[in-house]
Amino acid sequence: MRPFQIRSIPAALALLCAAGTAHAAGFALLEQNASGAGVAFAGKAAIGEDASAAWFNPASMSRIKERQFVLGAHYVDLNADFNTTSSTPPPGRPAGAGSSFGDVGYIPNFHLVVPYNDQINFGVSVTAPFGLKTDYDPNWAGRFQGVTSDIKSININPSMSYQVNKEWSVGAGVSAQKLDAKLTSKVNFAPFGGTEGLTSIEGDGWGYGFNLGVMGQITPNTRVGVAYRSSIEEDLEGNVTFSNVPAPVAAVFSNSDLTSKIRLPASLAISSVTQLDPKWQLLTDATWTEWSTIQQLDFQRKNAGPGAAALTPQDYEWKNTWRFAVGGIYKYNDHVNLKAGLAYDISPVPDERRTVRLPDEDRYTLALGSQYLIDKKTTVDVAFQYVKPKSANVNRTEGNPAAGQQNTIVGEADGHAYVLSAQLAYKF
Repeated sequence: MRPFQIRSIPAALALLCAAGTAHAAGFALLEQNASGAGVAFAGKAAIGEDASAAWFNPASMSRIKERQFVLGAHYVDLNADFNTTSSTPPPGRPAGAGSSFGDVGYIPNFHLVVPYNDQINFGVSVTAPFGLKTDYDPNWAGRFQGVTSDIKSININPSMSYQVNKEWSVGAGVSAQKLDAKLTSKVNFAPFGGTEGLTSIEGDGWGYGFNLGVMGQITPNTRVGVAYRSSIEEDLEGNVTFSNVPAPVAAVFSNSDLTSKIRLPASLAISSVTQLDPKWQLLTDATWTEWSTIQQLDFQRKNAGPGAAALTPQDYEWKNTWRFAVGGIYKYNDHVNLKAGLAYDISPVPDERRTVRLPDEDRYTLALGSQYLIDKKTTVDVAFQYVKPKSANVNRTEGNPAAGQQNTIVGEADGHAYVLSAQLAYKF
């Protein structure tokens, strides 16, 4: 049999580091502390209120004068549905219907800051900056374009700050980041005497980057911070497996190893914190993300054997975006701070490139939080975020018609997410 190209496999691989509706646009996760979650992460590069400063802007670690660690966790409940307007399944297969695709996830984080002297602080952060899990019904209308996406990441980021004078500080760090993913989708075997099989893709890889920051007290009441985080190129290795493959096409749909390179975006955050009066702080943030790093993705099969299907490069043409946030902190008393924030996040995905795996749209975030000082050493933060994306229209055709794989799905993804966050900050 003459080899042919399968487009559904690389379409899934192209989202090896993306899944569903994350909590920043694209597939980024901002949930790296609970103290920032309460203000929708406004002021994140300037506030420096606890050891999580090591992640958001290493320069702001200079505000931490004692050894401190932060241990936090976030509970994410994504409620989302894909409602189909029409769908055209591959030949010989039932159309199916719409499906919910939300799931529950947890995001942990850890931060540590240790002052070396009056000018130098060292820090380290362990975070999960990308990923989420979505899960469609296995028999839904878009099953040939995506069923399950289960993505995890971990970033280890040691850093250092230097206080230049009373007003200004600088900082820098390096990152080692790992991605781990499992993606599944259906394959049509009806043209070859079978029914449907399941494609399962698993992969992981490491990449390395750096981050830089500066923070300054520009007036007696206003502090600003600028933080840059570099792009990270991930070298991915994994495999693709097929189930329920009919004998006539066993060589074409053969299991094999895979390799690829994916460049995750750089970002630049500009934040401010203003003390309006003894009770109130106003926080702002504007963050630019270089999502244009994701234009085209190419994948190579290894050890596939003669006659195995080639993997077609996918064009995504994502665009750079901005996220804007404003928040406030009210000092209720010497032990309790109350927080609130609002953010607007612009999606990098062009309408014509939107997929069922990533039905991404612009989103709003409403946040509320509280901080309680238990004693001079111990602080607890709790926060709630409601994330509401706009409804996302999808009109997507994938698959090679010559191989009996082409299918089209037209519909709308709609949903929301609740994020509950908590952290403990302890000086020692």
